Formats: sequence, structure tokens, C-alpha cells
Amino acid sequence: MTRRRAAVAAVAATVVGGYSYWRSAAFLRDPPRVPPDEEDTVVAAADGYVTYVKRVEAGQVPVAIKKRRSITLTEYAGVGPAGAGVSGWLVGTYMTEHSVHRNRAPIAGTVTLREHRGAAPFNRSMARMTANLVLRQRPYDRECEYLLTNERLTIGLRHAGGATVYVTQIADLWVDRIVAHTCPGDQLARGEQYGLIRFGSQCDVFLPDALVASVDVRPGQYVWAGESVLARTVAASTPIPSRRPT
Repeated sequence: MTRRRAAVAAVAATVVGGYSYWRSAAFLRDPPRVPPDEEDTVVAAADGYVTYVKRVEAGQVPVAIKKRRSITLTEYAGVGPAGAGVSGWLVGTYMTEHSVHRNRAPIAGTVTLREHRGAAPFNRSMARMTANLVLRQRPYDRECEYLLTNERLTIGLRHAGGATVYVTQIADLWVDRIVAHTCPGDQLARGEQYGLIRFGSQCDVFLPDALVASVDVRPGQYVWAGESVLARTVAASTPIPSRRPT
């Protein structure tokens, strides 16, 4: 009996130790990131797989959940009146358990919005997205109800040219909390770290037509926050001068 208890204790210690290591050394790791030298680039806000690049027309986001065909951008991301009727592109990035879960600003700009929305009524699991990615079932967001129901936090970043990019952090079922160390009025550099989502998560970036000249990623592609190029901006405006983030 003593040996059996010792074996059970050893197994439990191994599980707890492995989980603690993953949480501290792997999940919460913070590697340095350097954005590309080209100032006309929009960088990824999160590490992970691009799950969709959706065309948004007049503020309507197409969805592949049950029989719903679209949802308003204001309802999806909580962007407020400024996001109503705006056209552009919505890029979703799904973070796996192996991804760095720290989020970075896709452009240099001024924070104009910080909007938190709780779960309705509770956070749903993102396991369906994982299954769709593993089985290559497209569209990857098919039947992923968490996209409409889970807790989220959106920030708006106004580019020097006047257009606003919205970044939405979406929590998973087992999430501890969404963290965003920024408030309206703050200045963020392109690629600067501003928050994270503890445990599983997704991060969406809305890119308005007024800013974007081209979108350079596709579903299924893996991207790295602060370094991978999501899109390129129009040449009309000059980015806000900023330090190189690490």
C-alpha cells in the first residue's frame, strides 16, 4: 500500500510539475520580437494559425455558425459607433497551447477605444476550431460558436492617416483572464506588446479599407506576433514615429 501511494504521489507530482513548467516557461514565455523594417506593414497581433480572412462589407461580418450568415462588426467586436458601416478585412488568429500568448499592436497609433464584453452566458470551448484545423475542415470557423458568445476585449488603434484598426482578444472556456495594459490616449508602437490572454484564446484584427492596400496572409498560415506581415498599408500617410519594440 505504501509503495502504491508513493507511486500515485510521484505521478501526481510529475503532472503538477509538468503543468507548472508549461504555464511558466512555455505558455507565459516572452521572446523578443522585431517588426519588419518596411513602415508600410501591418504585423500580426498574436502567434498562431490564421483561421480566416473575411471580407467585411458595410460593417457586416460573414459567419459560418449554424444558419447565421452575418453579424455586425459592432456586435462582434464591440467597436462602438465608429465601426458601424465600415468596410475592410477581418483576420482571425487562433493561438494553440504551444503559441506565445502575448499580444502586440499591429500598427503604430493612438488607442481610441478599450471595450470589454463578458461571456453570454458563459465561455464556450474552442475545441471545434482545433478539430477543424487538424482535419483541415474549411471554413475553419465552421460551427465555432465561441466567436459570437465568448468574453472579449477590443482596443481601437488610430493610424496617423486617420483610419482605425481594431484588435479583439477572445477568451477560451478555461481562460484565467484577458489582460490589456493600455487605455484610450496611449501611444503604441508597431509590434509593441500590450497584453495577453491567459490559457487558450484567439485574436482578431479588423483592417479598414481606408488603411489597407493588400492583405498578405491566408487561412492555415502560421504567424508570429510583432513580426509576421498581415497586410500592407496605403502610401498616403506616414506612421507615427515609435521605438523598436522587443
